[in-house]
Amino acid sequence: MEIQADAEHSIDDIAAAFAALGQPSRLRIVRLLLSAHPKGLPAGEIQKELDIAAPTLSHHLDKLRQVRIVQAEKDRQWIWYNVRAEALKHLIDFLFEECCTRNQVVDVEDIELGMLVTSSPEDSDCCD
Repeated sequence: MEIQADAEHSIDDIAAAFAALGQPSRLRIVRLLLSAHPKGLPAGEIQKELDIAAPTLSHHLDKLRQVRIVQAEKDRQWIWYNVRAEALKHLIDFLFEECCTRNQVVDVEDIELGMLVTSSPEDSDCCD
């Protein structure tokens, strides 16, 4: 059985997003940006926090932007980066789309993933 991707996200797009996340520095960048969600962080702060050389950071951020996990906004002389929470949610949804359909041992509603992104502890429905 082939898993269906929606019109906006082909299987190739989804695979590219997971490949981008499979690089350790990019995964650290996404986790750091999630900690600053929804505002995000300027590139200089990401560089300082993760101790990544500017050209290397630029390369990683560009790759994450290409697969639409991260977006950038210019604010005067700074470029702020933030995670597109809906993109991460889509990746998780894709993984669980066909969950437990063959043997129905586990009810998908009973699976607790925890919150991927919250803007505050009180805001627990941001990823719904």
